Amino acid sequence: MENLKSFLITRLLMVAAAAGAIEALLQFAVQTVLLPLAAYLANTGSDAGLVRRTDLLTILRIILAGNTQGAVLGILARSQVLLILMFSLFLLLVPIVSGLIIYARLVTARVNELQKIRDAEREALYAERNLMLSDFAHDLRTPIMTISGYAGAISDGVVTDPEMKAEYIDAIRRKSDRMSTLINLLFEYVKLGSTGFALTKKDCDINELAAETAAALYTDMEDAGMELLAEIPEEPFIAEADKAQAGRILNNLLVNAMRHNSSGTRIAVLVKRLAGMEEIAVADTGVRIEKDSEQLFEPFVKGDDSRSGDKGSGLGLSISKKIADMHGWELLLVQPFGTYTKAFVLRVPEK
Repeated sequence: MENLKSFLITRLLMVAAAAGAIEALLQFAVQTVLLPLAAYLANTGSDAGLVRRTDLLTILRIILAGNTQGAVLGILARSQVLLILMFSLFLLLVPIVSGLIIYARLVTARVNELQKIRDAEREALYAERNLMLSDFAHDLRTPIMTISGYAGAISDGVVTDPEMKAEYIDAIRRKSDRMSTLINLLFEYVKLGSTGFALTKKDCDINELAAETAAALYTDMEDAGMELLAEIPEEPFIAEADKAQAGRILNNLLVNAMRHNSSGTRIAVLVKRLAGMEEIAVADTGVRIEKDSEQLFEPFVKGDDSRSGDKGSGLGLSISKKIADMHGWELLLVQPFGTYTKAFVLRVPEK
């Protein structure tokens, strides 16, 4: 809407300036040429009987007196004056009418262009939404089928061994947790873009937040056979942020690194102070991501292009990217990153 307002105002000023300049030139021409010519014709007489007054009664008197030539010349003089005056008025109206027509065409063309863009965006949004729902249904289908199969086997008495029953029940619980996690992630993703949702920004020490997030996942990474390294400055770095949502960014990046790398991978949280900003990198020594970095942040997109297995929903990076954008921060993938294979880098401006 702001772009349209700017366009309308700019084009209006341009058309008005052009019409005003042409109008001024035509007024000068009318005042210096046409009006003096009309006055000259209206006040010119002749020996042939051309009179200064060319009204109807005067012409009739001339005809009755037998001076037909004088009547004709009087009519011509009158017609020439009227023609010149009408032509002058026409010239003065031309810039105004032309300007209105040109402006109307410009506005119509711009509105049609914006409508086409809006229609294309709407179609793209519908396509993205349908794809997201399709992927979401795909990710739910596998655990639902597993739960249904295991529950049916237990219910039908196919599985009678107590240990086997315990394994099936444990599998049902894990698949149920997987479905719950996926639904919660989808809820978070949709909530971030919903009307009425807003960040609660306050002064936040980003370095302290990074340290807390890394410490909370330290045990999980140890259990997964991974090494966690943290290089975080002790001095505070204050930024205006929603602490809960900012923590979700770092948590998602660390969980993503833990899920998509094998045992023995070294994961690091590296914080570097730059001019007016801080750079927080979640780096690892795992495999390189081949997917395009821009596409990687789309919902339900996975780095390995594989939709099999339970390694992730493909929503974590999308949520992190959306939260970063809402803060006005930058989140990008850098490959390689120093001695590490890759790193997701979050750039946070100082308050």
